[in-house]
Amino acid sequence: MPQIIPGRHAGKIAIVTGAGQGIGRGVALRLSQEGAHVVIAEYNADNARRAAEEVSAAGAEALAYPIDIGDPDQIRQMVADVVAHFGRIDYLINNAGVNKTQPMLTLPPEDWDKVHRVNLRGLFFCLQAVANQMIAQVPDEVKQVGRSSVSYGKIVNFSSIAGRSGRPFAADYSAAKWGVISVTQSAALALAPYNINVNAICPGVVPTPMWADIDKTQAERFGLPPGGWIEKTIESVPLKRAATPEDIAAAVSFLCSTDADYITGQALNVDGGVEMN
Repeated sequence: MPQIIPGRHAGKIAIVTGAGQGIGRGVALRLSQEGAHVVIAEYNADNARRAAEEVSAAGAEALAYPIDIGDPDQIRQMVADVVAHFGRIDYLINNAGVNKTQPMLTLPPEDWDKVHRVNLRGLFFCLQAVANQMIAQVPDEVKQVGRSSVSYGKIVNFSSIAGRSGRPFAADYSAAKWGVISVTQSAALALAPYNINVNAICPGVVPTPMWADIDKTQAERFGLPPGGWIEKTIESVPLKRAATPEDIAAAVSFLCSTDADYITGQALNVDGGVEMN
């Protein structure tokens, strides 16, 4: 279990999208355990409420915020509501995502659009809205000079190891996650004058509800027993195990910390050694 550092994010305000379950929930809990107040930005209202209750139990304030992250109007409203409630935004964890495995040659346009609406379009406009708020929080003297030794915001976008190479059964997802890395680099350059850090995380196999759906589809497709596809995938991991949400959350916590103030525009693989570029 990664070591929790009490007070590491004391008093910080974090928005975590897709935080109702899986990796997003793990990130929200980790940040709250280290002192941050967390906005649970989640499509499923019941999951948002339950996750907020767990975060609150860790001692931090949590705000359940049901949202369709693919709708820029809802994103802008969320940013305004969060600032009205907390006064500012320090971290954005762009985690919300969807996936549905199917062969590239039969992939219908509506499924392509659904994946990109959330995983890339939604991520971009969430970043845009929060970045503008973070810039508004930067002192004028820093804006005039265009540099600072102090970070004025941390943004962590979720890509994937699928964003490192193609996937014949997830061409839409892979393309979107490649796009996330590009958006991360562009945003890092655009926000560097304000010393707002933008990085990406590329997780590998993490047993979550999304991975359970992938396993079910792929196991049936290839005649494997339930759990067989995940087991087969884990065999290719050099460290010979799947990641946990806590593993991913630890990397996010680091990138949000002062220890990562000089890191920006990077895509960090957290995958047990599957990708090494």
